[in-house]
Amino acid sequence: MIKKIFLLISIMFLLSCKEKHKKTFKLKYIKENHHIYIQLENHMGKDIIFLVPNSLEFGDKNYKSYSTRRSREEDYPITVYAVIIPDQSSKIYQRKLDSIRNAYLTEIGNSDFIGDERPYDGNSVLYLKNNDIIKVKYNLTIKPIIIPSKEIYSSTFKQNYYPYDKILKGDYPEGEYLRRFSKLNFGKATFVAQPIIEDSLILKISEKDVTH
Repeated sequence: MIKKIFLLISIMFLLSCKEKHKKTFKLKYIKENHHIYIQLENHMGKDIIFLVPNSLEFGDKNYKSYSTRRSREEDYPITVYAVIIPDQSSKIYQRKLDSIRNAYLTEIGNSDFIGDERPYDGNSVLYLKNNDIIKVKYNLTIKPIIIPSKEIYSSTFKQNYYPYDKILKGDYPEGEYLRRFSKLNFGKATFVAQPIIEDSLILKISEKDVTH
């Protein structure tokens, strides 16, 4: 009986150690004034190439929508989003991604869209060495829709992380050129689609928090 208990404890200890040393790519959010950082930690045991969206979207808990931004902004009392600050990507691999995107647009007859990207469109490519940490910085924008009211609108907003793993496997507009990019030879680095999301960014925002 004692031997069985000792064996069980040993197995649990080994599993615990294995879990601690599990190879991971972690992501967490940090808010600082009107900036948001995505902090990414590479513990994969190898250098990695990955993507981050150029725009972060937020959903208002009072509305059943992924984002309060773009085509339906007028439907929400407050619009919240964040746009990446330029020049944080890996220049070599960013050029490769942009080239694949442009070639694909030409292939499907949409070459008129080449060069028409806005700062919040698309994705940035990042290179992260093993056991390194990187912080990707975004400008946070909070825009209220002016509605005559005696009460100040306030709500909770959740940041929705871009689902790269689903996009690479599914039928999305940019899915094909992202798949083509993910299959490139990155030398000693490996493409990773989606990190483990350590937490979600929840913001309590009212009209008093408007970005000027």
